Amino acid sequence: QGSFGGGSMTTIYSHPDGHEIAVGDNLLTACTSEGTAVSLPIGPDGLRDVAAKLLALADEVEAKQ
Repeated sequence: QGSFGGGSMTTIYSHPDGHEIAVGDNLLTACTSEGTAVSLPIGPDGLRDVAAKLLALADEVEAKQ
């Protein structure tokens, strides 16, 4: 768990500047280092879809470098 605390939120990405992305309680939550947060409902199928798209995008970006 990151700075999200509480519930069953798990931080899946932490930027060195303090921004975070967390998942838990059927929510995908992004939080800025200033504490501004936005949460979107997401279930297992949505998580798999996002994961696949992120992996494909990472491959595409890496290929351009």
